[in-house]
Amino acid sequence: MSFWRRFYYNLPVKVLLVQPPIEDFYDTSIRTYPLALLYLAAAVRDVCDVSVVDLRSNRRPQVIKDHPFPELRSYYREDHYSPFSLFRRYYRFGADEKEIDAIIRGHAPDVVAVASPYTAYSFEALKVAKTAKKVSNDIITVMGGTHPTLYPLHLLRNPYVDYVIRGEGETPLFSLIRALKTGKGRAAEGIQGVSSKHNGDYFLSGIAIEDDIDRIPERRLLDPSDYRIGGKNYTFFLTSRGCPFRCAFCGKPPVPYRRRSIGSIRQEISSCIDSGIEAIDFEDDMLNLDPGFFNEVLSLLNGKGVTLSAMNGIYAETMDIETLKNMSDAGFRRLNFSLVDVSGSVIKRQKRPALFNLLRLLPFLESSPFDIEIHFIIGLPDQGPEDIIDTILFLMGKRVLLGPSIFYLAPGSPIFDEASGSFREEGARTFRSSYMLPASPLVPREAIFTIMKLVRFLNAVKRILDGHPGLERLSDIAGSQFRRNRHDDVIMRSLLMEKRFIAYDRKIQNYVDERQDKGLIAHFFKRISRATIKGFKTAHSLIVDL
Repeated sequence: MSFWRRFYYNLPVKVLLVQPPIEDFYDTSIRTYPLALLYLAAAVRDVCDVSVVDLRSNRRPQVIKDHPFPELRSYYREDHYSPFSLFRRYYRFGADEKEIDAIIRGHAPDVVAVASPYTAYSFEALKVAKTAKKVSNDIITVMGGTHPTLYPLHLLRNPYVDYVIRGEGETPLFSLIRALKTGKGRAAEGIQGVSSKHNGDYFLSGIAIEDDIDRIPERRLLDPSDYRIGGKNYTFFLTSRGCPFRCAFCGKPPVPYRRRSIGSIRQEISSCIDSGIEAIDFEDDMLNLDPGFFNEVLSLLNGKGVTLSAMNGIYAETMDIETLKNMSDAGFRRLNFSLVDVSGSVIKRQKRPALFNLLRLLPFLESSPFDIEIHFIIGLPDQGPEDIIDTILFLMGKRVLLGPSIFYLAPGSPIFDEASGSFREEGARTFRSSYMLPASPLVPREAIFTIMKLVRFLNAVKRILDGHPGLERLSDIAGSQFRRNRHDDVIMRSLLMEKRFIAYDRKIQNYVDERQDKGLIAHFFKRISRATIKGFKTAHSLIVDL
């Protein structure tokens, strides 16, 4: 039904907010909570009948045989088994087009607003808009998220997209729906954050920044049991927005750092607990930038029995031991820190804030009950193999899990602007970690793949140490300590004794060499010789004696 008919008959406008599927070699199922859509729903619920549909979560992945990356086929092999493997298949995570068509027909919306946070997955988001237009050309389609914020014109030129929202979308979407309801869609040209088109002309808006960030997301539109972590119902949660820094590799649009009021946070925590939420993951870009404010938030959660995590956003430089103790009391059990690289020169070139405080806190963290994961980047344009090995060598001797992140070109980042200059659709799918972009001439794709497997090997050793504290030498790790199946011992021995990665080829039922840089492997083991590897959850350690 068209807008004017709804207006004439005094019927509510129906808005469907959509999280689209993605296609990749992997997905992180505990990172799919559609918090942004719930903020939008809370903003527009008074001017429309709003629903949220998550097309990505809680579905069996569908294997895609002919994926768009033939250059990766010799790295990600479905027929190869190894305990150190990265990925083997390419999947669609979420609903297929037939299900999407049925869902849109069932909701019969007037407006379909699709989230498109990542350029690499913008194709899947566009297909949702295309399906909506196939259901009915009268459906108004809206795209929002980081990709539309960066490239509004690219999307508006698509025949299946009517409007693009740039920046934080609550007020722009509210204003757009109100304009459409009154038959004044052309008025959207004057709405901050809303870009539009008319008769071949394009009207591009600036980026919208919300004045009021105390709005509480409309979680009642989701079933809490659909999102679980560690067997518990979980939700994403924001106490602040924005980041004051501009790291060279970060592609998030620059928005100012703002804190929410403690009163609104208290109200939202109570609402979460009342709705059956048992775990909260903070999604702030800078969760503890203001230590006093963060400790106030922690005090609200102390004694509530909620498990807390922050997979992104713990800022080491404002952290102190008292705050860490308060985090433990409030419900944090695992901490994720970002190191990027141990080299001061690499950090400086990336315009990353100094990391001296994290190094100062490590002795306390290692003796604490927290499980610590420290993330670093592999393959930055100005990194060499020695930089990466230095970082790995440093972390393997700490009671932490190594969290490697393969560098990719993030649209909107300073590095992207220097390397690419402008957006080109034909290369957009490569802006993902699994592509293993060889951004540094010193670290080609084969070296990236090799380093990732070496890190997986070290993390496996750390976990073995946690379960076998009597081990003293790396050469002792074989047999029952590592064996999950009959191939693991053979593969581990090959790495330890012959310094090469092999895999079991299921087709020929024999062992074969994997893609690897054997010189880099030999150099790695030479560098770590006589060094200490420490466990992840325990302080047990062993000596590298190879």
